[in-house]
Amino acid sequence: MLIMEQLLKYSTNNDGETYLEIKVGSQIYTLSGYSRAGLCTCIIVKELNIVLDMGYPNGKAYSYDNKLITHGHTDHIGALHYDHCARRLYKIEKPKMFIMPIQCIKPFKMIASAVSEMNCGKSGENIKLFDSLLLTKIVESESCESNYQHLLGTTNPVSEYAVKSYVMDHKIKSYGYIISRLSKKLKPEFQGLSGKQIIEIKKQIGNENLTVPVYTPLLGYTGDTTIQGVLNHKEFLNVPLLIMECTGFSPDDKIRCIEGKHIHWDDIVNNYKYFMNEKIVLFHFSQQYRVIEDILEYTQNSPKELNDKVILFF
Repeated sequence: MLIMEQLLKYSTNNDGETYLEIKVGSQIYTLSGYSRAGLCTCIIVKELNIVLDMGYPNGKAYSYDNKLITHGHTDHIGALHYDHCARRLYKIEKPKMFIMPIQCIKPFKMIASAVSEMNCGKSGENIKLFDSLLLTKIVESESCESNYQHLLGTTNPVSEYAVKSYVMDHKIKSYGYIISRLSKKLKPEFQGLSGKQIIEIKKQIGNENLTVPVYTPLLGYTGDTTIQGVLNHKEFLNVPLLIMECTGFSPDDKIRCIEGKHIHWDDIVNNYKYFMNEKIVLFHFSQQYRVIEDILEYTQNSPKELNDKVILFF
């Protein structure tokens, strides 16, 4: 059972944060951060140069260039302004990108402006904020619903990864994200030609007319949602690595999950046959679960097919 095996792999000396290395196919993903319902959520995926939500001032998150914010609840966005201060402190001057729902953008700028003014020590002087914002690309989640948004690379302006957003089911408007890898393949009419023929055609029409982009889904992140919000989008059910919220596990949690529009473990068990993912990482546990054994008490007798996929970001 992967849940039980994973218990042996947790780091207890990582400044109180969770640290996981997960192999999916030939790819290894390094996840670090912390998540508890109503308190804070911030998950770094090192290999993709992304931070998923920023609900607390994670001391490592500032060095990653893409922040994907799901919604406006404080435990998911409350420390985003910290990124400005930290990057300035450490003299990180390369561009960065924030993706967030449109309703979050104006309030975020107001908060960031106020914090900047306090840092300056003089009323009305927000130069530090503006210096930082000049290097910040703020993208509306809504614009990523129909078009891929290419992420920033660690060394290149554009990486091989791109993101799309999906409306989830929460108490306020919330988005989930799926990150894909971009590659290119020959258009159907050119497939089967010899290398020499391809070179000649490329000279005539150019490389951009020779190939078509192919986006291969790698990782999905649900943010806060009900199980229906996940089931509404088959993309989340098929992505190789799914990072999915699961707030409650005990029978007493069910009503609270319904009222708060969160996922309960039983919701996953009742629908586990729909999940074709290779690995499922669960996060956003209720604060009542103080040790991992409190959760394992409810998961250990679940279907083996499900338990073999599940890892707890505890």
